[in-house]
Amino acid sequence: MAKVFPIITTNPLRNKICVFPTEDDCELTPNEINSIIRRNPYSFNNIFYKPYIKRLKGTKKYKAIRRLYHKYKKNNIIKTVENPLFYIYNIIDNEKNEYYGIVGHIPYSEYESGFIRKIEKSLPEAVEEKTNQIDYIGFISKPITVVHEEIPVINEIFDKYKSKIPLYEFTRNNGFVHEVWQVVDPDDVALIKNAYNQAVKFYIIDDNNNFEALYRIYKERSLKGQRLFSGQEAFNFFPAFLISQNQVKIHEYKKGLPVEYPKSAEEVLNILDDDFYIEPVENYDLPQKGKILLYTLTGKYELIPKAHIDSHLPDAFIFDNYILPGITENQTLLSYKDFKFCDGKRTPKCVDNQLSKGNCKMGFIIRPMDFEEIENAVKNNIKIPYKSLYLEPRLLKGLFIYEI
Repeated sequence: MAKVFPIITTNPLRNKICVFPTEDDCELTPNEINSIIRRNPYSFNNIFYKPYIKRLKGTKKYKAIRRLYHKYKKNNIIKTVENPLFYIYNIIDNEKNEYYGIVGHIPYSEYESGFIRKIEKSLPEAVEEKTNQIDYIGFISKPITVVHEEIPVINEIFDKYKSKIPLYEFTRNNGFVHEVWQVVDPDDVALIKNAYNQAVKFYIIDDNNNFEALYRIYKERSLKGQRLFSGQEAFNFFPAFLISQNQVKIHEYKKGLPVEYPKSAEEVLNILDDDFYIEPVENYDLPQKGKILLYTLTGKYELIPKAHIDSHLPDAFIFDNYILPGITENQTLLSYKDFKFCDGKRTPKCVDNQLSKGNCKMGFIIRPMDFEEIENAVKNNIKIPYKSLYLEPRLLKGLFIYEI
């Protein structure tokens, strides 16, 4: 079960809905972000990526971000709603797939009680940076994605609102349609709250670093002001986009070793020979369960774990614990920032392209997890390595801003 409540958010005004929200950072290249800033003064990207802001460091940078954010509010580009609301948020992709869920907020007590579980590791250095940033600027740009088991009542509510005129309906450059409805009817609000209170499986499946940063801020503020706060302040909750697992697509991640990596493909194959059977392959799209694919300039190889590796472990866990330590000689030679990533929607040809362009030296393709594997990992208290899941839908930044 999980207690989910209506949320107060800051949203674009309707006449700015097509120009203010933006795709997540991992969806855009630096050149694309710079292009957006040059041609669109209203884009949310301006708040973080204007050239003068990027040149600043630490508190000076956070102060500039906060100042520009409040300038957008003053100029009526964005506005904070007066009363807490639930939102129904629907994304329709180019293949007419619909991804719909509810935007609300959840008290951290639900996480601490184990009703909501975090399944992926966070990066300590990234969490530290995000904690300092969010604490200073006072907002987060989008909700945390929380996946749950299918809840029939939520489907019924969506079907009901789908026939109504949305608050927002707009199309992005990629052709995706975004629709948003406000839920203000007291009976519907009660139905939503009760529906989530009856369900039992909730997983934080994306934005793990942001969640960890928000949770740290909550713990620090609670400790400092135990007698000053009522427990209803915004920092006691985290913003959530709650979506059924049958509405979600999980893609594989493709990880490329940087060109600066010192070992050759032959050396890597010799190292991996201790833990894996290595089989050359030709045309291969995705590894089967329990197998990992290695692309090199000289060939493609299937890595099949040997008997001493538990075959029930998630493939991403095997990569993080049996491949990465060996090829880095158990030293911190590679951070996650060093990897070249191809998102899950792209074909394995993406890895070939990265290799041929000299952007990476070798590439690994790791099969996507399914929810049965996720549940087993949770039961066995196994945290999935960072950047092991690529999830659809991808939420826009700046559509639902949460101030703490």
